[in-house]
Amino acid sequence: MIKGKVAIVTGAGGGVGKAISKRLASEGCRVALLGRDRSRLQKAAAEIEDKKNTVTITTDITKETEVLSAIDQTIKAFDRVDILVNNAGTINDPVPFHEMTEDQWDDLMQTNLAGTFQMTKAVIPVMMKNGGGNIVNISSVLGVRAIPKVPLSVYGATKAGVIMFTRSIAVEYGQHNIRCNCVAPSTIRSSIIEPYLQDEEAKKVLESTFPLRMLGEPEDIAGAVAYLCSDDSKWVTGTVLMVDGGVSAKQ
Repeated sequence: MIKGKVAIVTGAGGGVGKAISKRLASEGCRVALLGRDRSRLQKAAAEIEDKKNTVTITTDITKETEVLSAIDQTIKAFDRVDILVNNAGTINDPVPFHEMTEDQWDDLMQTNLAGTFQMTKAVIPVMMKNGGGNIVNISSVLGVRAIPKVPLSVYGATKAGVIMFTRSIAVEYGQHNIRCNCVAPSTIRSSIIEPYLQDEEAKKVLESTFPLRMLGEPEDIAGAVAYLCSDDSKWVTGTVLMVDGGVSAKQ
């Protein structure tokens, strides 16, 4: 049961962030959609029926002043914060590690790790004051395993960091009734991979790598997040929920 709770979703302008925001709103949450691109945020918010219980806040999660402002604006709009979904993230094109520039890995670390740290740090005092809360981080199957011929070492390292951060926060703040869990997706249908799916043969090859023989949808991640935010998971914290079509089970 999450009806009436206040949720912040970062990266809400993207496919997965939009699906998470829509799902939480459909279950009665009041939702603050955060992201860097105002027009994408507004488009995402336009797809949520309950307009009076949503707010869009343009935010760069790597900047502490913008993060603190976003928390303040959420509290001004809805009085509290019960749920934080650290969904915002970035990925680079696969490139051998020794060919990466410092700027490239800084961008990954700032968004995927530091941004998650900033949002979590800002929201924990609010949750402690409210008597508890719920944090869900979005990692990746690449935070658990490397894939041959797909050189994403720094991205994988940042997503592994998100997993360890999840566990640490769960242990440190469980005494304050704050739960922290993680969802680790594999390939999700999105605008980034859509071009590869135009070729029917390439699509079949990609789908065949998954035991369930299909790609994930943004709504699959949204469903996992909704479960981890609900009372159905009230005794679940510090866990990593693999939402990957079974791919991590076979290797």
